[in-house]
Amino acid sequence: MTVRDRNLVIIPARAGSRRLPRKNVLPLAGKPMICWTIEAALEANISTRIVVTSDDPEILKLLPHYPDTVIGVKRHPDLATDSAATIDVVRDVIAREERAGYHPDTIILLQPTSPLRQSEDIRNAVEIFRRGGGESVVSVCKVDHPLAWCGQVDSDGRLHGLDLKTPRRSQEYPADYRLNGAVYVAGMSTVKEHGSLFSDSLLACVMPRERSIDVDEELDFELSRLMLEKRTENSRK
Repeated sequence: MTVRDRNLVIIPARAGSRRLPRKNVLPLAGKPMICWTIEAALEANISTRIVVTSDDPEILKLLPHYPDTVIGVKRHPDLATDSAATIDVVRDVIAREERAGYHPDTIILLQPTSPLRQSEDIRNAVEIFRRGGGESVVSVCKVDHPLAWCGQVDSDGRLHGLDLKTPRRSQEYPADYRLNGAVYVAGMSTVKEHGSLFSDSLLACVMPRERSIDVDEELDFELSRLMLEKRTENSRK
């Protein structure tokens, strides 16, 4: 098997969404939102198998327009609920692939809610994993403000958890990073032995904030649309 043969890309795409209904197939800068992720995976050229697992017939009907490397899997209803865990969806895909005689070494999970993610981000994450000796890789971006400026509001409206006694300028704080949900890379041994995409220690694939929007609600969608339209316009110049 080649390196590409050993990499399995999984794109999980449910039909349902509470905050933004049908978001995975909503038209976004000229194509259904999920298409941005499928096409980034194809352009990354890191796998011969890109599996889109979905309970949505509309999503599955999009796939024949792509090369044979893009494979659709109809998801079981039990794995298409709000409470279904992503790792269970991943394990279901792996089991199907192994029954078909395909035994990957590495899992690359790409959520369709990250349409701004580019092929270079996927390749970077896979390369970091390759050099890391089996530690899982997660994509991250810098947080907007220092964590010391974040806290919780209780039921009485009081703010807790902020460190304001030693005020500093934001640039004087160390950089903090958050998961952006765009790319996850894990070894098959991690998935099977730990039942998780996350090894005991993690490696970071740092992405710029402008490619780190995770579409959860309409504002995220509209910001993504503006960014993608700008990107498309710039590519034509």
